[in-house]
Amino acid sequence: DAGLLSKLEKNGLDLAKLEELLPLAEELGLLSLAANNQQLLVNLVAPLLVEGAPFLLPVLAGALEVGPAAFFAGAAGFAGIEYLLIANGVEVPFVGLPAGALAGLLLV
Repeated sequence: DAGLLSKLEKNGLDLAKLEELLPLAEELGLLSLAANNQQLLVNLVAPLLVEGAPFLLPVLAGALEVGPAAFFAGAAGFAGIEYLLIANGVEVPFVGLPAGALAGLLLV
């Protein structure tokens, strides 16, 4: 519905190019890493992607339609938020970790 594949093709990334990247992923060991951690992916990552998809897909489709500037703006926005969290010394309640460092780890 969001037209994600057509927007990716418009930006020059189609399924044939993704298929060309599979041997590189195998050389880097990414496919075996995914196969060895299958339960972790199914139980942790998949529910997060499925639950967040209705919110993330329209945003991603809009960013693909705008182009690289949207991704640079998003990165600058997140960098600004992280700076504010670090500058103000915000901590995560009950854990005591700095919120800026935790946000940086989550974004990586």
